[in-house]
Amino acid sequence: MRWAVISSLILHSIFIGLVFRGSAKKTSQYPPVMMVRLATPPPVKGTAKPAAVEPSKKTAAKKIEKIEPSKEKPHMAEVNRRKKPARKKETPRPEPEIKKESAAGETIESEKKGLPEGVELGSEFGSARLDAAGFDSPYYLNVLFSKIRNRWDNPYEGIDTIDCTIYFVVDRKGKIVDSAIENSSGLSAYDHAALRAVLAARPPPLPNQFGSEELGIHLQFRYLPYN
Repeated sequence: MRWAVISSLILHSIFIGLVFRGSAKKTSQYPPVMMVRLATPPPVKGTAKPAAVEPSKKTAAKKIEKIEPSKEKPHMAEVNRRKKPARKKETPRPEPEIKKESAAGETIESEKKGLPEGVELGSEFGSARLDAAGFDSPYYLNVLFSKIRNRWDNPYEGIDTIDCTIYFVVDRKGKIVDSAIENSSGLSAYDHAALRAVLAARPPPLPNQFGSEELGIHLQFRYLPYN
């Protein structure tokens, strides 16, 4: 009985070992690989194989050809040959500067002719002239003309330019000893207004360095209309 049990255990152990060994082999093996070869399908009747596209010889020739400059037509070549060559632009030479005195400058110089340098006439007076050639005091004349200008009341405001000249004589003490309307403007009110401005001015005494006892002055009053 005992030997039967031992034999049974040995047989069962062998069987179990074989079973585990077979399962281990099955899990470690990879599935079999099948080699498949694709066959080219047979050509269908009535269809031709597409021919390989080859570049046309004309296109290749065009690419290889060099672009040559267009040749001038015979008649155009003749026209271009007869054309006059373009003249080069000449650089203008600078013109020599010529000093020109303006008319206004000449007028101012003529208005102040005979007066010492630095005398200002202003817009009320057109010109002034002295009887004494050796008088050289612009300060005295500027003060005198300023006094007359302050007394000047122009009665005329027209569209025309008018002027008149008043002649007067100042003595050593500054008193006006003689006066007159030397040149009339044609408008009596304008002439007498200019004479009154001179008589009411009260000139200062003559400068000590002036050698004469009297100074004669020709003063022009001028009206310029506004633009």
